[in-house]
Amino acid sequence: MRLAIVEDEAPARARLRRLLAAHDDVEIVVEADGLREALDRLPTTQVDALFLDIALGTASAFDVLDRLPPPWPLIVFATAYHEHALRAFEVAAVDYLLKPFDDRRLAVTLERLRERLRATDAPPADEDVRRLRAAMPAPPELPWVVVHDRGSRVVVPMTEVLRVASCGNYVELHTAERRYLLRTTLTRLAQRMDPARFLRVHRQHLVRVDQIAALTPRAHGDAELTLRDGSTVQVSRRYRGALPPALRGG
Repeated sequence: MRLAIVEDEAPARARLRRLLAAHDDVEIVVEADGLREALDRLPTTQVDALFLDIALGTASAFDVLDRLPPPWPLIVFATAYHEHALRAFEVAAVDYLLKPFDDRRLAVTLERLRERLRATDAPPADEDVRRLRAAMPAPPELPWVVVHDRGSRVVVPMTEVLRVASCGNYVELHTAERRYLLRTTLTRLAQRMDPARFLRVHRQHLVRVDQIAALTPRAHGDAELTLRDGSTVQVSRRYRGALPPALRGG
């Protein structure tokens, strides 16, 4: 059985590797410590099953799967999540390993993988992921973030953020006073923000609803928002429907 491990914590990765080495029919063909390395190596390697950490630094298991071309290997999620999130794994009937990894629980998981690999009518891995997405509880709203700024750690309350822009591997948090860089993705940050207060208006932009001053239609269904501080943000046709009806003309 050819296995891959995607885990950003080196001690956890080493422990899982050590426990798997006790099983003669297991071969670890890929080890990756995060999103980028996983996407570099997984598409070009034949893998039967993937041990995938739910939380990968600023990325997540779903960020990997959203970018990984099909067909997917069987997936075992690794997690240190609390009890409520574990219920989601049970409801979705998706196999998982709870950290710290345990050899007896791992043995059960490996036997399940062997059975699924032998079966001719096993559901595809993407069906497992679909069920898990539906069952996972929404993460709590983010009250503040900590950014590194000029050698210091600065707490930025989300109530002070007026808009957010994607910037490579970072996002720019714009407040009334200045701009901060935070190492995360716009999608991941948006999942922790109140959708009643912040709107995704473009694949690269989030804006706070109470900061919208005007909307100007543009060609091809796009638009431009003017915020109360005078800045402008592009609105793509794809996200225009998320705007309040009075603004979008609905």
